[in-house]
Amino acid sequence: MNRFGLYSLALLVLLADQFSKTWIVAVHWHWPDEGRELIPGFFALTFNVNTGGAFGILPHGTLLLALAAAVAAVAIITYSVRAPMPLPRLLGVALALPLGGALGNLLDRVRLGHVIDFLALYAGPNRQWQFPIFNLADTAICIGVGLLALYYGRQPAPIHEAALGLKDNP
Repeated sequence: MNRFGLYSLALLVLLADQFSKTWIVAVHWHWPDEGRELIPGFFALTFNVNTGGAFGILPHGTLLLALAAAVAAVAIITYSVRAPMPLPRLLGVALALPLGGALGNLLDRVRLGHVIDFLALYAGPNRQWQFPIFNLADTAICIGVGLLALYYGRQPAPIHEAALGLKDNP
């Protein structure tokens, strides 16, 4: 994947994330407090203002989390500028997804002071087991990190010449 493809996919993720959040803000007022159930007993659209991070970490940590998102985005962009092109497709997608997701959540934090979450997964009577509410940016970040682990997990371990006795150790 070339840089154009990587940045285009990241932009697509960013736009989808921002569009979905704008849509949720516009329509959630018409729903019951628990949201709009799409798959009974499992999945609903809801509305949640999140000033912290995923899974409730760093409540009210908007500034620190915005800084972390900015650092992650700069690191991915720097890597993509320095890396020889084209990148393997899996690696390109694995970098583009968290880039778009980080920029989506960063834009929320800078513009609104919080992130809008709206995807709710749950099970059991009265939503006894509920996964933390999340958004498309969070989804892209998690999938991208998983793909990075898959990509690097499939790479052969480097063979060090010194370990094989092919090179003199100083």
